[in-house]
Amino acid sequence: MGMRKRGFTMLEIMMVLLILSVFSAMAVQSMRQGRNKAGSQGLAMILSEELKRTRQEAIARRRPTALILPTNGGTASNMRSFYIMEGETLPRIVRSRNFISEFAGADLFMGRWNLSSGSWSTTSLKVPGSKWSLFTVDKWLPAGAGALKDYCFVFLPDGTVQTNDLLSCDNRYHVVVAAGASCASISNATLAGAGEAYTVSLSPIGGVTVSSGIYGENGSIVAKGTHSTQVSFTAPGVVSVPKLDPTPVSQYPKIFPTPNTSPFSPGPPAPPDAIISKDQYVSLEILATSGSGEQLFCEWVVDGPGSKVGAFSLQSSQSSGGGAGGRMEWDQNLRAGAGAWKADWQWRPPTDAQPAERYTLTCKVQNLKSGAVDVAIKTFDIEPPGKIFFESDRQGYRSIFTMSPGGQREQVYLNNCRNPTATLDGRRMVYVNNTDGDLYLHVPMDTTPDLRLTNTGDCEFPALSPTGNVVAFYRGDQIYVMKVGFSAVPQQMLPALPPRPTPSETLKLGWTTNGQSLMYPSGTTLMLASLNISPLGVPSLTPGSTPKSTGTGQISSATATFPYGPNPGDTDGILYTDNYSPYDPWIKRDDTNNRQYLSVGFEDGSVERNPVGFFRQFMICHTALAPINRQLHVVTITSQSTANVGLPLTSAGNNTRPVWTL
Repeated sequence: MGMRKRGFTMLEIMMVLLILSVFSAMAVQSMRQGRNKAGSQGLAMILSEELKRTRQEAIARRRPTALILPTNGGTASNMRSFYIMEGETLPRIVRSRNFISEFAGADLFMGRWNLSSGSWSTTSLKVPGSKWSLFTVDKWLPAGAGALKDYCFVFLPDGTVQTNDLLSCDNRYHVVVAAGASCASISNATLAGAGEAYTVSLSPIGGVTVSSGIYGENGSIVAKGTHSTQVSFTAPGVVSVPKLDPTPVSQYPKIFPTPNTSPFSPGPPAPPDAIISKDQYVSLEILATSGSGEQLFCEWVVDGPGSKVGAFSLQSSQSSGGGAGGRMEWDQNLRAGAGAWKADWQWRPPTDAQPAERYTLTCKVQNLKSGAVDVAIKTFDIEPPGKIFFESDRQGYRSIFTMSPGGQREQVYLNNCRNPTATLDGRRMVYVNNTDGDLYLHVPMDTTPDLRLTNTGDCEFPALSPTGNVVAFYRGDQIYVMKVGFSAVPQQMLPALPPRPTPSETLKLGWTTNGQSLMYPSGTTLMLASLNISPLGVPSLTPGSTPKSTGTGQISSATATFPYGPNPGDTDGILYTDNYSPYDPWIKRDDTNNRQYLSVGFEDGSVERNPVGFFRQFMICHTALAPINRQLHVVTITSQSTANVGLPLTSAGNNTRPVWTL
């Protein structure tokens, strides 16, 4: 008899189903908790990476860039999205991202919670020493923009971050990322509950950290919730702004240091912006703005004689013709806090630049989509090299000073000395010592004491020959000549001359350019004496005929003949001073027409020519523009009866007897 099979009872089946349902519920709850934990942790990591990325973009693009959490017009403290804005002014939205479907159970929260220590602050954190410390989010965002009521983290080109007065504690801003976050009050934004929370913290210098839990919370937050208690506002879309051409800022480019602006400039066709020496660097600063908020670039292009362009502090492949160019830098502190794009470049003329050469620098600014815009053009003339030596009483006694041909770097050269005279190259100088009234030879590159040439005193108004081997001078009313060297003996010029002219401050002897003849004043004429050297090397002077007749008044000064102009047929000229009105510099051209040119004003003296042959240009001491003291000016003859007197080159005291060397 077989065994009868026994089935499951209804009770047993129900018990099995009950057990399975319990385990199923537990598994579902565990899966849900794991998904919520993974969602909040993943969203926290994404937020931290986006903050780091935004900071890197601000540094690389040199303009403010913001990550903004939308608040539905300031009514929501829970968010599930963000958007990015950038631009130096009038920033626009360039990127946005929503997490509603990707992390359905996770929220971003900004607000307060109970702290175990410390307190919340609504004062924006600042970084001491940052040049962007004056930046403010409210001025940066467009007026009336919805972002003004959102949570804004604005990263700046120096890596720092500023906000629109968001809450902070322990010198950090904090965003809670949680699987559900509830608030006790929307207006006060106080966190009451959060599940599986993480905190993303941001320092004012741009550092980002992620930590588990709620930063600094005292344990009163209820760990609950899997869904947001509020509806999150969706991030706005990207804003497209038409590209606009750059706008130059007026009164730029600027030149640093402020250069001399016109003493040497007869200027074809117009005076330059500055006159510089060929070994001088100038800084060029350009500012521009762009209504579209685009990154701007600048380019300098040089137009020089013979394709010479000089050198910039930084060359760029973006520039042509040996110029410079590149990305401009945004500086929020410019234009009274309104900000502007800025570029600084240093330029130096070519090493073979010649006096009177002109270089034109054109600056262009452009963005990546528009054509170049000519912002400004600056022209530079190259000034003569060398130095100006002159006599001044600004210390209370007469001394020899020096300055550049443009009037810069005035300083004492030889103390307690007067009446300087020098060779054209400036390698030899003779002067009168105030203490003993004797002549001394000074060699700038020689460290030995200056050589005393005379020992009788009463020496005045020396004139060194072009070669520097002979010097003529007055002793009383007589003119002497002597070899410049050890144990030389002054030779009196024969026959005796009439009393020397007055006023003495304008009195000057002049050598011809070949050094073979000396011009000296005698009544209303200039006399010419030939230089003779004996077999023993002793110099003497033989008076000759009258080379020029003025027909005006007493001649008191003569300056050496010199090449009159750069054109073929131009012959030598003579520069001299007479006291007809009562004394005034004249320039006389040695040609068939016997032309004479009159300077401007009265009370001019101490005539000195430009040694490099500038067309009709010389230096005088002038009182018409400075009635109290005599200052040195450059005069440029513009026609037979007119001339331009440049601005004073000297700054104080009475200044006379200029010596213009190369």
